[in-house]
Amino acid sequence: MSVLKNLRSLSNMEFYKQAISIRKTITTWLLKDFNTKPNKKSIKMIIKDLDEEDEKILNEVFAKYGKTLNQVFQSGYPQWFVDYERGIISRCLSDIVQNITRANSIYPVNDNEVELRRSFQDVAIAECYNLYQELQYIVSLFPSDLNRFINLLEEVEKEVVLLKGWRKSGNRTVKEKAK
Repeated sequence: MSVLKNLRSLSNMEFYKQAISIRKTITTWLLKDFNTKPNKKSIKMIIKDLDEEDEKILNEVFAKYGKTLNQVFQSGYPQWFVDYERGIISRCLSDIVQNITRANSIYPVNDNEVELRRSFQDVAIAECYNLYQELQYIVSLFPSDLNRFINLLEEVEKEVVLLKGWRKSGNRTVKEKAK
């Protein structure tokens, strides 16, 4: 007999599944450059009173480089900044999953292994907080859909709760082995 979904308990690896889900979602967002769009402005829109002589000179210069005056220009944040922030967030996501994997690979049988596993769990939790702060920073800079962003933050908060629960469950294992 099956159990209703809302009555099921969390699986042992829910913290890992949640981390992978967050990583996929945010990676998709990063691939879209934080949902930034080029500002569709041409030179003629920026320089309102462009006379014919100057337009001719500009056309020659643009033609030399394979562009036109009606070219769409990226405005807002320079690409280096988008790449920099994308790198920071990617590293946070990667570090979360790596530390979860490292901690999960240790089956503690002595105090040293317990401490090592716990330290990896602590680092994964700390990286979740770093990710949370970076996401808040990005959204404060880039125009974003706040509803989508709030969902991302809630997912990161849920991951912290799951990781803390996993870390706490390790305390029971240590007490059982002590007996």
